[in-house]
Amino acid sequence: MKFTHVLLLLLSVGASVASETPPAKKPKWDDTFDGVVHNEKKIGGFVGEYRWLSNFFPCRVEWEGRIYGSSEAAYQSGKYPPAEREVFTTLDPDAAKKLSRTKPYDTAAWEQRKERTMREVLWAKFSQHPDLAAKLRATGDRLLEETNWWGDEIWGVFKGKGRNLLGQILMDIRERLKTEAPASRKP
Repeated sequence: MKFTHVLLLLLSVGASVASETPPAKKPKWDDTFDGVVHNEKKIGGFVGEYRWLSNFFPCRVEWEGRIYGSSEAAYQSGKYPPAEREVFTTLDPDAAKKLSRTKPYDTAAWEQRKERTMREVLWAKFSQHPDLAAKLRATGDRLLEETNWWGDEIWGVFKGKGRNLLGQILMDIRERLKTEAPASRKP
């Protein structure tokens, strides 16, 4: 009898029974989610056919003398002094991000250079891969927006809010690629 009363009390205040609520499923990189828009004016959400715009897209990126398996790994390594970056060359994007969340770094110094680092890493990605550069140019003048489900309102847009710094940098690089000859593509 007591269990029934406790259960009714919990349910009356909005609690749910664990067996009634399935755990939230983390989307896969090619899954769409609320907010994804791919049309003639906007690429919002770097998933599916536009996954190559994501920093988590696997591709060789040479940055500051090291070769990484993704722009995310290169970017995360930028939080650390050069002597501590080598480990990131062996990590996939998820592992690189996880490591940077547990390995201490100078956050004040990082705040001063993180946008520049992202710009350098993304320039490296697109200037080193003519196929990706061509795809980026082919987006024309569409808005590139890092629409996301994980709550990033600095690099992207979450539920309609955010600075979309990643999208802005990609659009800047797109313009630069349109005007520069391939031989002059240096960081």
